[in-house]
Amino acid sequence: MGRSLFHDVIQGDCRKVLPELPDESVDLVVTSPPYNIGKRYERRVDLDRYLDGQRSVITECVRLLKPTGSICWQVGNWVRDSEIVPLDGALFPVFRDLGLKCRNRIVWHFEHGLHSSRRLSGRHETILWFTKGDDYVFLLDPIRVPQKYPSKRYFKGPRLGQLSGNPLGKNPGDVWVFPNVKHNHVAAIISCM
Repeated sequence: MGRSLFHDVIQGDCRKVLPELPDESVDLVVTSPPYNIGKRYERRVDLDRYLDGQRSVITECVRLLKPTGSICWQVGNWVRDSEIVPLDGALFPVFRDLGLKCRNRIVWHFEHGLHSSRRLSGRHETILWFTKGDDYVFLLDPIRVPQKYPSKRYFKGPRLGQLSGNPLGKNPGDVWVFPNVKHNHVAAIISCM
């Protein structure tokens, strides 16, 4: 690769930390902000106020993003009285208004979670992947997954007999199945390098 990677971890309230960082200094933003559902680490506010708060954070993240950078915004649903608002749909216009381009809407599927008694139990969240421009970084080879039929070959044409799939694996789809880990679940370690 020849590139040295430099990482900083800054702990703090993003509303205070982000404004202190220089413009176009970040390659990738990955976040799972609170969903405004009243968890112990958040104060529940009305949906419009929540979306305004998210808009201000997203605006700061876009300011920090390099022209080749990406933002991955992972959200679920805002819930009140068993009615849901999919936050990826509610926040999508914010990203578009800031000039970002959606590259994928990734569904993270998991088997366990809170059980509902008045609607189907939610078993997925969404990751919106946006880029600042068309010249963005996407490294497919390190994330390839095994082929379903690795020895499949072309049966006609100029590539007759050659392997039809990439020997490094296939491009993973936009539905990811990973368990969500809670304090009383068997731990799962997922490493991305």
